[in-house]
Parts: sequence; structure tokens; C-alpha cells
Amino acid sequence: MRHPEYQYLDLMELILAKGDQRVDRTGVGTRSLFGAMLRFDLSDGTLPILTTKRVYWKTAIKEMLWFLTGGTKLRPLLADNVRIWTDWPLAKYRKATGEDIDQATFEARILSDDAFAAEWGELGPIYGKQWRRWLGNDGREYDQIADLIRMLKTTPASRRMLFHAWNVAELPDMALPPCHMVYQYHVTSDGRLNGMLYQRSCDVFLGLPFFSGITIHKIH
Repeated sequence: MRHPEYQYLDLMELILAKGDQRVDRTGVGTRSLFGAMLRFDLSDGTLPILTTKRVYWKTAIKEMLWFLTGGTKLRPLLADNVRIWTDWPLAKYRKATGEDIDQATFEARILSDDAFAAEWGELGPIYGKQWRRWLGNDGREYDQIADLIRMLKTTPASRRMLFHAWNVAELPDMALPPCHMVYQYHVTSDGRLNGMLYQRSCDVFLGLPFFSGITIHKIH
């Protein structure tokens, strides 16, 4: 049986061969392919951590756990040595102040200065806010993760077991609009859990390995 990682290698080969060359908002440009899908079977207890390139899996796990707390502040990430979200608040600070501060100095100030962290370390209503504290038009906050867990336990045949992060009203206030944005779950009659993750945009070389373990999976 072919190793499931070849899905990733095949996808990169297909993008290089047939991807659409585009100019994007960054000005760097991309080679793009629409609608690709990868499937992984986790029923034997393994996780599809890709080995073709080095994956900082501890960083990925720390980031996901931070999302699950509902966090939107940079400081807890930096305290856990996760620096993948610094670019956006740093760019905002440089633009607002005109100060050409380097990343290390900016991060050190976030960690040491409460007032500075409060003003410049907020990432806006990104993933964690939408997952755990989605603001409804009734003024209430909705915990999508808690609702999902409740439905998995009480109504496993439901076709409504999903949550998402694309809150149109709050997109302008986010440091970065969500890339992975819709997550749906399905429980079979014999108790197997299936999950599907949809990404509107994905850097296949850099970002995809972080999420390969939850894109589509089955767990006994």
C-alpha cells in the first residue's frame, strides 16, 4: 500500500506542473490549484506528521491549544516560544509609530511591558475568538467548540456538527482573516468519527504540514 504522505508529494508535483501562475496581494506571486483534497486514516492511532520536510509539530500543537482557549493575545504565544503570529502586530506597530523596531525587541517588550502588550499585542477576533466566543446579533457569545462536543455526545447522527471562523462582520478587525475556516464532523453508526477541514487558502509548502493531521480523518 502506498504511503499516505505521497498525497502531499503528488499535490506539490501537480501544482508545479499545472498550477495557475497568479499575482497575489503580497506581490510575491503564487502558483495556485483549486479544490485539492487529502485524506488520512487515523484509526490505527497514528498522526500524519509529514516527514518530507521538517515540521515543528510542537509549535503547531501549542498554536492549536491556544486557539482552543479562545485566546487572541500575542503574549501567551511568546511565553510559550511560539513566534509565528508576531509579523502582523509588529507591522501594525511599525506603521503606526514609524519606529523601525526589530522583531526580537518587539517581542521582548510584549513579554515585559503590560501596557505595551495590551496596546500592541492584540490580534483581534481571530480563530480562538470565533471558535469560543462568536458574537451573535443578540449580543450573546457562542462557544462553538462546546456546542460541537455536546452534539457529538448527544446527537451523533446530526448533520449540523460543524463550526467555522469566517465571521464576515469581524474580518476587518482580524490581524489575518482565517485560512482554515470550516470544520465539519460525522459519526458513523458503528462509532467512527470523521472530520473535514476546509481551507480557503493554504501555503502548501509551509502551512499545509501544520494541518495535515486534521484535514480529513477517521478515528475508530
